[in-house]
Amino acid sequence: MAQGYAVYVGDVALDEYYRADYWPTIKDKALVQTLPAVPGGMIANAACVAAGLGMPVKFLGALNRGAITQFLLADLEKSGVDTSLVVFDDTLPDAKCMIFLVGDEHTVLIPTMGITAIEITAEQLDVLAQASYIYSTPIEFELLRCGTKNSDDIIDYCRQRGAKLVYDLDVDYINDGDEARYRRLDVAFFNEVGFDRYRGALDPQAAADRLLSYGLELVVVTLAERGCVVYARGQTIREPGIPVTVVDVTGAGDTFCSSFVYARAVGMELREAAQFANAAAARCVGQLGARVGV
Repeated sequence: MAQGYAVYVGDVALDEYYRADYWPTIKDKALVQTLPAVPGGMIANAACVAAGLGMPVKFLGALNRGAITQFLLADLEKSGVDTSLVVFDDTLPDAKCMIFLVGDEHTVLIPTMGITAIEITAEQLDVLAQASYIYSTPIEFELLRCGTKNSDDIIDYCRQRGAKLVYDLDVDYINDGDEARYRRLDVAFFNEVGFDRYRGALDPQAAADRLLSYGLELVVVTLAERGCVVYARGQTIREPGIPVTVVDVTGAGDTFCSSFVYARAVGMELREAAQFANAAAARCVGQLGARVGV
């Protein structure tokens, strides 16, 4: 059983699935097959994986009070995730994602919610600060406010009290060159595309060393079917992937990252944590749906 609890800050959404024979170009049209919609969202997927593995998990995000939200929250609770930290705002639209499956790959369209800030209470802030891990993305976490505290102040407050901040940077869609965010971070997860965008002309090891020099404990890069690379100070671990017949890659990264965090929380060494996370991700891609890796 994991020690302490984790707070997952970010999105939950209804994933609407479609399958297509090809991805259309601009001005093109394509017929798509409508598949069953399922609960999703990067952060919610990761939260469900951690909860399924046995880690106490709390979820913090902003949602309206509509029927879709109630369905999504009920599903999180059923998965063992505590949703009592959710902030409600009825001006927000329903949370949805559109996922298009083409061959062995997927394209995800994420409608913006129009959220400019998420105001949390002092009590909610203390729940964050007492967590073992806070798992989020830069876009999601920078929305948090608590009175006069902005997101950086909140990060500093929580980390000073022992919480470790974990970002899933995925494809690094905030590719703005802002290095300051990494100085307030403990663990960074990238996929291969995102890490290549981040490092630019730098050698992968040099890019990882630069991040580690900011104070990060770990930089983890997922390589899809080729496994992962874990960079730590003075140590680089390469772990091969596990062969599997691919059905749907949606949620594989969420499953890997959250499983890795869980593995570290229960005391696994770096290589064992990498193997464990690889196995969870392999289970995920072998079935349809983002959370089947649980």
